[in-house]
Amino acid sequence: MKLNEKSSLPVAIVIAALLLSGSMVFLGFKVDMGKYIKTDVKEALNEYIQEQQAKAQQPQVAPDDQPKIIPGDLTDDDPVEGSKEAKVTIVEFSDFQCPYCGKFYENAYQDILKDYINTGKAKLVFRDLPLDFHPGAMPAALAANCAREQGGDAAYFKMHDKLFADQKALFTDTTKIDTTLKQVAAQLGLSSEAFASCYDSKKFQAEIEKDMNDAAGVGIRGTPAFVINGEYISGAQPYANFKAAIDAALAK
Repeated sequence: MKLNEKSSLPVAIVIAALLLSGSMVFLGFKVDMGKYIKTDVKEALNEYIQEQQAKAQQPQVAPDDQPKIIPGDLTDDDPVEGSKEAKVTIVEFSDFQCPYCGKFYENAYQDILKDYINTGKAKLVFRDLPLDFHPGAMPAALAANCAREQGGDAAYFKMHDKLFADQKALFTDTTKIDTTLKQVAAQLGLSSEAFASCYDSKKFQAEIEKDMNDAAGVGIRGTPAFVINGEYISGAQPYANFKAAIDAALAK
């Protein structure tokens, strides 16, 4: 977002409301605001509105109710990126349509991948937590699991990367999500017939629902959420926060 001053946010909301109507009345005259607001500012305001709407809908966890240390093995039989022998295990609960999950992918994830996963120090276990107010999230989770059925974890993470890298475009019209995901599968070189059979039958819905139940069982209700060798981290936090948790786990 391009509006950096916190004090400008209420003003941004007012302007955004005006933009939605396309005009305002000033000194008795109706003014077309569209002529005076630059495109990049409109986009920034629209992005802010969308973020606030998503945040308002996202399940909230009271600070004293947030899990800090989660004992036990949360890996289950889920796709793994990196060496399975790595000392540190990062379990991520995520939603392919969640904008905050997309921000994590664009930012901290890339550094974690470079510094820890690709160097064999850590592995990432990806678990599905599609939120019910994201209509494309469950279909996308089904698609990723169907990709894994054909090509293993490597195919899963190719689908994972594609869904997050092109998140805004792919989820713009979720009424066409079935067609969109089948097109993505074909672009990734998967067998269209086998993918369609798997996807249309919702073959992996029970597996996805197990991920959801496991998350709920330890108090995780929003995305993205991470458990790093038992330590809980909530949200698309800066890379430095993940680095600190991973380094602490490596030092033990």
